[in-house]
Amino acid sequence: MTKILVANRGEIAIRIITAATELGLETVAVYSDNQDRSHCIGAHESIKLKSALSFLDSQQIIDAANSVHATAIHPGYGFLSESTDLADKCKQSGILFIGPSASCISAVGDKVSARQVAKAAGVPVIPGTEESISTPEQVFAFADRFGYPVMLKARDGGGGRGIRMVHYAEEVPDSLKRCINESPSKQVFIEKAILGAKHIEVQILGDNHGNVIHLFERDCSIQRRFQKILEVAPCPCLSPQLRDNIHQAATQLAKLIQYNSAGTVEFLVRPDVNEFYFLEVNPRVQVEHTISEQITHVDIVQTQIRIALGENLQVLGLLQDAIRPNRLVSIQARVVAENPLNNNMLSVGKINAVQFPHGHGIRVDTWVQPGCVVLPTFDSLLAKVIVTGQSYDDALHKLKRALQNTVIEGVETNIQFLIAIISDRSFIGDQLSHIHIKSLEDKIDDLVAATKQLGSPPRKTLESGTAYPTPNAIASTVTNAVSSLQFKPGDAFNIEISNSKTKIVESVHSLQIDTISTNNFPDEFVAQVQTSFPSARNPVSIALTRKSAISTSSTLRRKANPRASTDIGSPVTGMVVEINVKEGDVVAPGQQLFVMSAMKMETVIQAPAAGTVKTIYAAPNDLIDGGDMVVELTKDSKL
Repeated sequence: MTKILVANRGEIAIRIITAATELGLETVAVYSDNQDRSHCIGAHESIKLKSALSFLDSQQIIDAANSVHATAIHPGYGFLSESTDLADKCKQSGILFIGPSASCISAVGDKVSARQVAKAAGVPVIPGTEESISTPEQVFAFADRFGYPVMLKARDGGGGRGIRMVHYAEEVPDSLKRCINESPSKQVFIEKAILGAKHIEVQILGDNHGNVIHLFERDCSIQRRFQKILEVAPCPCLSPQLRDNIHQAATQLAKLIQYNSAGTVEFLVRPDVNEFYFLEVNPRVQVEHTISEQITHVDIVQTQIRIALGENLQVLGLLQDAIRPNRLVSIQARVVAENPLNNNMLSVGKINAVQFPHGHGIRVDTWVQPGCVVLPTFDSLLAKVIVTGQSYDDALHKLKRALQNTVIEGVETNIQFLIAIISDRSFIGDQLSHIHIKSLEDKIDDLVAATKQLGSPPRKTLESGTAYPTPNAIASTVTNAVSSLQFKPGDAFNIEISNSKTKIVESVHSLQIDTISTNNFPDEFVAQVQTSFPSARNPVSIALTRKSAISTSSTLRRKANPRASTDIGSPVTGMVVEINVKEGDVVAPGQQLFVMSAMKMETVIQAPAAGTVKTIYAAPNDLIDGGDMVVELTKDSKL
């Protein structure tokens, strides 16, 4: 019996476990945190890894597989999905790797070598460097030849990480540094920027018998900071000839390297001038594989497993002429735990309630359920809302209704932002042909304003049968509710403040609850209280909200006052990468103060005004919450 260890978490782990179980195979889930186990529910067994970093350690994954006698490993996407080391270690250990061969990954997993493969396959490529670069002078020389703007790209980046578009020479040093820092291998190359291009990708399947087919294309042009937000399959605005040429280019490249799994070949496309250029190959299953499944009725994950087990695409009935999109259009919206109104700041915390839409043509892939916790350790994807309609407009109408009926309470999400996008005339109907990779960013101010007008998603009472969670999850939620303290008006408490060393009580104060507006302790408690504090003007309002305990410091960090220009806090929950000033430094407006890393992407924080650095509250490698104070300035009247 084949037993598959799924070396991933979240919704893709659930997707793989479901596909494997339907094939009659045993599954093993892995997790690194007791608060992040919702993806383990459907697996036959689960095993705990040492830490979150274990997801990136090939040997630890192999050891975990051996400990439960797993005979195969599926890496999902991200983490080790494009690791030749894991593929090789699987082969050495007699474990089946469910993905392309190590030679395929090696050929296209690195963006520079992938360019060389594309050239050999006769696929058009963008002008770029064939070797990694490391100095600003190399960028200047390339720009002198091809002109600005240029793209700096990590050879092994992904998910929008390690990519910077540079418009002017003065942007080069910092952009290059950021790209190098975001690249696991610290290797970066250059390409000429193709402006006004759409991001089109072709889903491919290859087996170990020389067969390669495509499952048509996806339009992934609606992006923010090179991260996909909405995807459409097929692209409604390609001419038949351009569409066929792109499909042919993808399969030519795949056949050249004898590609033998599920994968994606990506292109930059200019439909207005009938041109396309190779972008990269993703030798794995992708987040947006769902919409290709919807329009072709091919289970990509099951097919990926069956290919790894040696089955033949032809025997499976997957012949190119038999694959038809059936005139359907499918759209996927990525719901993430980020606040679009605050620079997409990551939101962490416990999910209190969820409700997902249902109905004809609606599919939701998710890992969230009441009681689970969104951690800063992993990416922010909460759910994929997928709709399928008879036309692009039909699918858009379905998606809007589906998003309006999606409720996730406990963390900030981008649901209203998604609704704002698909309600904007620039992104609907015939306008899709004009959408390119930078279209969303060009309209970001209008879309953020529209999101504000929509306001917060309405809180809904979940009716029986409408929530996503399993019975186990519901039982867990009930247990959590029972264990929560419930306060009531009139409750009174004494507060003793004593010296922790001498144990001598230094003062005693009292408080009594008058009225309560939110009674969800320990996650949130808001009330009016009477106190005996001498300086208090009674009644006073108190608000207690759970703070995510990610700080590596034993000191409780002070929150920055957003109304004080001298308080400089972190806009994201993540790790401090650099502190660029020291106490006593005089800084100018716009001067770089520190750098934060969240979800492997770096954010530079600059001084909002002139001043002198009074205190620095964090150090490189500290994990801190969004809003925590990092640098405090004092205003200098002479500046």
